[in-house]
Amino acid sequence: MKINHALALSLIGLAFATPAIMALEGHNHAAAGHGHANHAAQAPVGYEAHAAHMLEGYAVVSTALYKDDLAAAKKAAAGMVKHDKAGAMAKHAQAIADSKKIETARMHFKLLSDIAIPVAKKEKTMQQMHCPMAAGGKGADWLQESADEVQNPYFGARMAHCGARVK
Repeated sequence: MKINHALALSLIGLAFATPAIMALEGHNHAAAGHGHANHAAQAPVGYEAHAAHMLEGYAVVSTALYKDDLAAAKKAAAGMVKHDKAGAMAKHAQAIADSKKIETARMHFKLLSDIAIPVAKKEKTMQQMHCPMAAGGKGADWLQESADEVQNPYFGARMAHCGARVK
């Protein structure tokens, strides 16, 4: 089954129409080295073929949870699912999109992070962070684009900067 990549990218753009994404309006996927033409040559068929795009969506979900914005997290997660329904991240992204409470979304975000972290390590595009107090005191990791400032998606404004980069 052939996918119309231009249409898929348009849908992703609509799904992720947040101020953070709109600021990236000039972002050129091909120039950035992760255009769909490159996917076929670099990655096997499956969710990893869309890793860069899924990680972009993941970053939007993470930022939304950090900002205590459940609606934006749900919208970004739904966009991830629309982009790659068969991918490993889709199940937990859908659970975030279906969440009625931010606490539930954060619980599913931990499960999404557990899948996204190994993908991001292969892509070498994001920083792994850790909060020792998340997940009921067991601790939990997540990804963010920069390690300059901790932006904790598990606690949002309550403990926005709790955590540190995993080295």
